[in-house]
Amino acid sequence: MASSLKDMKNFVKIPIFLLFIILVNINYVHAKSKNELSFSIATGNGIMENVKGMHTPVTNNEGTNIKGLVLDDDSLNTIYSIGIDYNKYLNKNLYLNSGISFARHYTVDTNITFDGGYNSEFPEIYFRGLAFEVGPSYRFDQIPKITPYIGLNASYFLGEQTDTNYGINGIDTYGEEGPETYVKCHGITPNLGFFVKSGSLKGYGFSIENLILECDNDHNRSMTEGYKADFNIIQYRVDYRISF
Repeated sequence: MASSLKDMKNFVKIPIFLLFIILVNINYVHAKSKNELSFSIATGNGIMENVKGMHTPVTNNEGTNIKGLVLDDDSLNTIYSIGIDYNKYLNKNLYLNSGISFARHYTVDTNITFDGGYNSEFPEIYFRGLAFEVGPSYRFDQIPKITPYIGLNASYFLGEQTDTNYGINGIDTYGEEGPETYVKCHGITPNLGFFVKSGSLKGYGFSIENLILECDNDHNRSMTEGYKADFNIIQYRVDYRISF
């Protein structure tokens, strides 16, 4: 009987000891949890500009040469951007951010005006692909529960564009369907935001980011040899972050 009571006491001590170890580890993790993983979604709006590419003759701009054009409505909007980021702690205020996101953008149904004044219709284009980001982030001292920050990322976008049909064969329609051709962009993304701690190891954030990209894209419609363009988009992002 005495032996059974002793065994029972030892048995009770085990979970108490394990609980103590767990609590110590939680406190240790909390004390050391300076790196972060964040999950986010964004939307936004901007412009596509400085479009130019090899083109056949048009009114008031003869010859097959590189022609510039302007979209009458140059809107370039983000339908959504879904991302995951890793923030690596470097020192008290400095972090290194690296992230990847899947994004969809589109232009609106509008007209284009070539150098020389020739104007023609221009249906919407949809872009989709992966964006890669890496760069430093500086965090200011915490205001009660709120930590503001600024950052600057090097940015790359690799994806595809739709609705590329030229429509010169009498069967296809200009700007509808067609092969999906590649889009390659690089540039920078300055950003600023804040996050709020909502628990020992988690928080929520909001940021504004400006995608400034130079793109070298494959053929699309009458620009059969590809074209260059600049993307400039302001995105509004919310995130959920976990420290570890």
